[in-house]
Amino acid sequence: MATNIIMKDASEISVVCSHPTTPTSGDPVLFGSYCTGVALTDERTDGTTTVLFGDFIADLSVKGVNDSGNSAVAVGDAIFYNSADTPVLNKKATGVFFGFALETVGSGSTATIKVKHMPSPGSGSLGSGTVGPTQLANDAVTAPKLAGNLGIGHIPLDITTVRIISTNAVQNTTEAGVPDGNTDPSLARVNGATDKALRLIWAAASVVEVQFAPIAKPADMDGAAAAEVHLLIAKDTNTDNAAVVAVNIFDGIGDTNAGGNTAALSTASLTEYSVSIAAGDLGDPPGFLNVSLIPGTHANDAIRLYAAWIEYTRKD
Repeated sequence: MATNIIMKDASEISVVCSHPTTPTSGDPVLFGSYCTGVALTDERTDGTTTVLFGDFIADLSVKGVNDSGNSAVAVGDAIFYNSADTPVLNKKATGVFFGFALETVGSGSTATIKVKHMPSPGSGSLGSGTVGPTQLANDAVTAPKLAGNLGIGHIPLDITTVRIISTNAVQNTTEAGVPDGNTDPSLARVNGATDKALRLIWAAASVVEVQFAPIAKPADMDGAAAAEVHLLIAKDTNTDNAAVVAVNIFDGIGDTNAGGNTAALSTASLTEYSVSIAAGDLGDPPGFLNVSLIPGTHANDAIRLYAAWIEYTRKD
């Protein structure tokens, strides 16, 4: 038998309550940030109060309000502890979960009803709206982070899928338009011994168009929102520092170009460039996108593409 168990039933213990300032017997109380219960004694001179924290039913004062205003309490409604309110128990989900109403309270009214207390935190079923921006903002996961990170989708554009284009045809070469070490542009590793990164290379002065494989629109794409094409590009030198890359993007069949030019490739270092797609230029899925790249004038520098992707807004 375990010898380190101090108390088998710890639902009734003496603690220093965080609210109210001076608990009296029968008061709903808060211990720490999230533990609720009912005081069994008045607060003692040492600041402690004996509190019942377990699963129980008590007659408690509850007000019929929620975070939007007056709202009647129905049997089964989630009840929350709100330190700034009088009485502290109501339907405001911005508070700490307390339990469930077993009787009703009129809209805007206050009444003493039976409430089934649930041990907290982490027990019972939370009511609709229990976790919202207020609760999230107190922790590491915040509403802005959810919107900024989870709200953005990514579509990889695989540089090994591109085909070399000649007017409207895939270039008629022995490679059938598939870039390799002999084509223009070429596809090769940086250095097989020390740097195995693949890159698509347009030699100085090459302005040959390449097109990615058709891209099926993700089911969660919001076609009414803006999107962006991103390219990771470097150059062998930086003589042609006004050179750009035209990013052409067409939605399905019969569309007009929704893309544009990157900013000037003003450094030889590996740099991320992007081209914006205006809101409304891409329709909702199902559908597909066609993306091609054409370097602008670069008489002296080789342009090297290492990676590409599309960032889009996910539907709510």
